[in-house]
Amino acid sequence: MKYSHIILGFLIALARFLYKEDKDIVTTRYVHKSDRVPYAFDGYRIIQISDFHNARFGRRSRNLLEKIKEADGDVIFVTGDIIDRRTPYLKRSLRFIDQLTEILPTYYVTGNHEAHYKHFETLERAIGQSAMKNISRTSDRLYIGNEYIHILGLEDLWFYGDEEDPMIMERFELSLRERMQDKDDRLTLLMSHRPDQIDLYSRFPIDLVFTGHAHGGQIRLPFVKGLYAPHQGILPEYTEGVHTKNDTSVVISRGLGNSRFPFRVFNHPEIVIVDLEREVN
Repeated sequence: MKYSHIILGFLIALARFLYKEDKDIVTTRYVHKSDRVPYAFDGYRIIQISDFHNARFGRRSRNLLEKIKEADGDVIFVTGDIIDRRTPYLKRSLRFIDQLTEILPTYYVTGNHEAHYKHFETLERAIGQSAMKNISRTSDRLYIGNEYIHILGLEDLWFYGDEEDPMIMERFELSLRERMQDKDDRLTLLMSHRPDQIDLYSRFPIDLVFTGHAHGGQIRLPFVKGLYAPHQGILPEYTEGVHTKNDTSVVISRGLGNSRFPFRVFNHPEIVIVDLEREVN
């Protein structure tokens, strides 16, 4: 009887621990300081949301929405996987889209789960009818008065073919080249789901890239950091934080929801804030 009580207590404690790991949202703040930040954008705040996977964060996402409002930003970037293709709950994702756009102007690009979601056309059509701007296949400018910065979008890599397609990377790179043709030398931001493509991004004059996909490595341990990330495998290099190559900085969100592996360990769901600051030489 004594052992059964110990086991029961352990299971209750474990369940509570895993629940808190999955549902206690943290906010991570970064500053991008550059003399390329226009004067009008000095202090401009970007809130990044990634890998929602139609997760539940309180009734009608209340806990998550409160965190987003507390961030007090100027714009929201959603970097893919707003749906989960294995356990799709379209209604929750669509409601979340409307809730975000009621807070701030919101931009979106697709993730790999959208690429394999069998009802993606329904989701895409709903996004097109919402106030959220889908820039997966295009670019835009963010204006403050007469000053502006560029924002480019890329569809997830799987929209260009499957993993066995030898031409997939050529198509992906061509799409990015086409986006770059529409810009001048102003500060340039890119929204793209996959952080592991940093080598490609850094070959272009892009200042800041917003990515997700890696789920923070799912289980994070001291020294080892993330244990596994999709399309990076065991002990992945790009799971969180800011990584810089050449003059391109890549922001990696640990994301919010889960997919195939249902738990996070020492890896709370994350909202990312990036403040732009003008550096005076």
